[in-house]
Amino acid sequence: MYLHRLQPGDTIGIICPASLMDPGSPRLLLMEERLKALNLSFKYGKTCFARYGYLAGSDELRTSDLHEMFLDEEVKAILCLKGGYGCSRLVDKLDYELIKQHPKLLIGFSDITVLINAIYQQTGLPMMHGAVGIYLGSPSFDASSLDDFAHMLFSPQLGRVLKNPHDDAITLNPGLSSGVLVGGNLSLIAALQGTAWDIPFKNKIVLIEDVDEAPYRLDRFFASLRLSGKLREAVGFVFGYFTGCEPKDPSVWDVNELIDQYFKPLGVPVVKNFASGHNYPFLNLPIGLQVELNADTKTITILEELYASH
Repeated sequence: MYLHRLQPGDTIGIICPASLMDPGSPRLLLMEERLKALNLSFKYGKTCFARYGYLAGSDELRTSDLHEMFLDEEVKAILCLKGGYGCSRLVDKLDYELIKQHPKLLIGFSDITVLINAIYQQTGLPMMHGAVGIYLGSPSFDASSLDDFAHMLFSPQLGRVLKNPHDDAITLNPGLSSGVLVGGNLSLIAALQGTAWDIPFKNKIVLIEDVDEAPYRLDRFFASLRLSGKLREAVGFVFGYFTGCEPKDPSVWDVNELIDQYFKPLGVPVVKNFASGHNYPFLNLPIGLQVELNADTKTITILEELYASH
């Protein structure tokens, strides 16, 4: 089932399905300016400036806001304003049949990992591990990130080759592999194990990134995935940024050493430091589409079309 490829003048719906947003943030203005520069209109959902504890509204409000954006015929794609916490509280409340009957692209990462993978698993619709609104509104969101964001929205995806703009990705295990891309934030991938929303790894290319996690916690997440048997089911791994995960004590293992320990023995293609996650530049990756991972050239090639032809 194909999604709508945006055209100039289309409207993007903006929601906040996880942590609350500071309404005074200067990133909102820059995000709006950049959307307008792409000749896109936008409308804010009810959650964008709501507050319920540390969340952007109650579970019921955040669920209904997502449903309403899928139902809104004016809205052609949905951009999550930010991640944070709270999406795990929503996945068992979503109406997946409603979403399937009104297909459109949902864009986000970090805590949004839960939503984009759950929607793909329950509906077969691909979603986007993509820059959230506050990233689009960051002064650090550079020209290459803006270019990829525009290509993600406006261009056919079949055959697109994604490669770090600074060619600074690292090959851990060489080789070529293809499979459906799944995954995202490591702590969420680990937390979903044992639930109905567990992210399957079998015959998949798995994207993994995280932020502000101590190495011993990353070690625990990796060990949990290894003990589950899931690591040996995947056909390739792409590691994004691990921003803020550096050890306080330089004598202990860092994330690169942990990745080497757990993933080198698997023998499947593995690339580290791919430009996706909590840093810049930011490349948008389609969850639920067939991709080819070439660990020798450190590229991801999209093997399926995401959008309906116009």
